[in-house]
Amino acid sequence: MKSFSSISIFIVLGLLLSCHPVKTKNVVDRVYELDPKGKIYVSPTLMDKPPKTVAVLPFHSLVGNGRVEGSRFLFNLFSGKEAETPRLLEESMRRAFFGQFAQLEFDHVKISQVDRVLKKEELDSWERMRSVSPQRLGELLGADALIFGQVTHFDYYYAFLYTQLAVGLSLEMVDAKTGETLWRVRDARRDHTVRIVYDPIALAVGLFQAGFSLRPINMMRAMDEICRELVGTIPPPQDSP
Repeated sequence: MKSFSSISIFIVLGLLLSCHPVKTKNVVDRVYELDPKGKIYVSPTLMDKPPKTVAVLPFHSLVGNGRVEGSRFLFNLFSGKEAETPRLLEESMRRAFFGQFAQLEFDHVKISQVDRVLKKEELDSWERMRSVSPQRLGELLGADALIFGQVTHFDYYYAFLYTQLAVGLSLEMVDAKTGETLWRVRDARRDHTVRIVYDPIALAVGLFQAGFSLRPINMMRAMDEICRELVGTIPPPQDSP
């Protein structure tokens, strides 16, 4: 009886937590989705003296074109295209992050302006950009802080009746004047799909549903979700409303 009561309390607690919109997952979400929390660092300086203007620099992909494990044929069938190119992947993740970050009460340097300045200064690669000091980049972009990003996961996994979409980012906000790391986070978002079958018809439906979960729209949703969660770990400026 006590065990039943404990389970009931846990279920009710989960329902209550799910009723309130949040920007980051709670414990129930992460346990249910087998998605452990990543590493987060926030400097006291970011809370005490937040930067006014922030520039989001071009991202860099550590996974090349993205990984497809299990069935390349199935991936191509449902996606209708090959894996993302590194450049497109980097820019897609950057814009997904910027869309969420722009909601915070910072002044933001437009992406087009950042790219224009970097191209003019011939800093159009990750290596060249990182070889320049934060102070110099801050002067060029008119920014008090810089955000660097790397795509650590962009993976499609398929194994019969199981599929997984994994999107991961490693982000860092650096003070453009001092070079201090104000905020750093590394996390991955994983969506799991598992089908249990008990007859041939259910098997056919389960295989279709598992493959259908590999559609690019689902990966876009995972990209948007991880960006929303990571932006939610940034303390807003104290003078924001």
